Amino acid sequence: MFRDTGDKLERHEYRERQLGEQLKKTLAGLDKRHRTTDHNLDAISQVVNRLDERLLNIEKMIAQASDRDERERIQLQKATDAMENIQNSLQKWMNNIEEKIRAANNQDIQAAGDGRTAHIDHLATKIEHLEARMHNLADTAPDSEALKLASENLANTERVLSRYENRLAEMQGHTGATQTSSSQDWHPLFLTALEAHQKLLQDLKSLTEDATNQLNIIPKLSEITRISNSTHDLLQEIRYEINAGTDKGIAKLDTRLSEVQTLLGRGQDEILKTITDTGVIAEGVYGDITRSYEELLKEVRRSGEVESVLIQTADNVMDTKRRIEYGVHQILLEVGDLVKLHAKELNATMNRRFDNLSSTILDNHTGALTNLTSKIETEISQVWRQIGIMYQQLTASAGALDRLQQQTETYVNGSLETMGSMGGKVSLITGLMAEMDSNLNYLLGRLSLVTQEFNSIKSDLGSALDNIRHAFISVQKKVKEFGKTGIIPILDSLETPSSGLPEGDEANQVSPLNASITTQ
Repeated sequence: MFRDTGDKLERHEYRERQLGEQLKKTLAGLDKRHRTTDHNLDAISQVVNRLDERLLNIEKMIAQASDRDERERIQLQKATDAMENIQNSLQKWMNNIEEKIRAANNQDIQAAGDGRTAHIDHLATKIEHLEARMHNLADTAPDSEALKLASENLANTERVLSRYENRLAEMQGHTGATQTSSSQDWHPLFLTALEAHQKLLQDLKSLTEDATNQLNIIPKLSEITRISNSTHDLLQEIRYEINAGTDKGIAKLDTRLSEVQTLLGRGQDEILKTITDTGVIAEGVYGDITRSYEELLKEVRRSGEVESVLIQTADNVMDTKRRIEYGVHQILLEVGDLVKLHAKELNATMNRRFDNLSSTILDNHTGALTNLTSKIETEISQVWRQIGIMYQQLTASAGALDRLQQQTETYVNGSLETMGSMGGKVSLITGLMAEMDSNLNYLLGRLSLVTQEFNSIKSDLGSALDNIRHAFISVQKKVKEFGKTGIIPILDSLETPSSGLPEGDEANQVSPLNASITTQ
């Protein structure tokens, strides 16, 4: 009986040990899984926070972009107002120029009605030629042609400005339609482009003012009438001179006609030159306006592309945010389910083990009691003694369970202490690694010094060998020279064997003591 009960108690202790080990393993696994899940949840929360910050930054950027679009719309409105003012001023200038042209034509018609004399017969052809030329000059005056060309150029500039104004209105409407979704990158480019266009408009205004000034500089019909009056005066003088003397008058008339022709040719050339200059200026202004308009269209297209990219990035960010939220919810649900399953399994195993333990103990007790009841009459004292022994054994098993719990606690505490000691050892190892790095650096420095000293010794040995070679060559030469005469000189007793060496060899010799010092 005692042996049976001892074996049973040993088996119970072995089973309890196995149960304790399994409990330790399961607790360690659960702790590890819990740590990994906590770490994953922390990483996911950090990612979600970063995405929220990025979304807030994007919303701020969109708000700033909308504000900038409003400012740009105001600037475009100002630019359109300036263009309207320029167009009105150009219209006024055109009206003034047309009035001047009409007045000049009226003056030409009035000036064309001057009378001519027909008293000169032998110079009728020349006078008629001069009068025809004056008629042509009055009818198709360079001033009127220049004014017509200037009016055409100004009309062209007016058409270009109207086109530019229409494009600006279209751009304004486009920016008003898309002002809610723009980017922060193209705003500086757009503002610089607007400033450049404002500068171009100012340059255009200055060029138009220069053109008007040059048109004002063009000789007017009053000057032409003055020239015609002077020619009429000259003709009157020619008449008087012809009456005074035909020969002398003809010569003077020829000279005066040639002078008048040269003056008229020069004036006509100057007028044509000014007209060509104004045409070139107008063409340059038109080309600048077209180039600026093309650049503005390119920038507007780029802004549209940036807008589409921003919309796409915002959609992608929202999709990623939804996916991450869905994944986080799934992970939380799966982790909760796993924790519940493991808790249920652990409770079931613990209950099953304790039930088995209680059933085995009860079976043993019932068997013992049946044996005691059968032998109660004869061996009641032995039964009571066996009951006492069994009670002691149960108390011992309870103590063993308490010791097992204490061992688990000591094991956990020991593991924590070992982890702390491992951290200290790791810190010591890092310090030793740092010291090792410093020692290696010092060793490398010493090796570099040794290599330098070795190189110096090598150079000294090379110089010494060169000196010995030179000395040997000199000795050979002397031997050859004395071999021819047959007389070899004997060295004095005062001379040292090293005196035969060339100068500088003694300095190059290295003593062993010095060599040992240098190597140290």
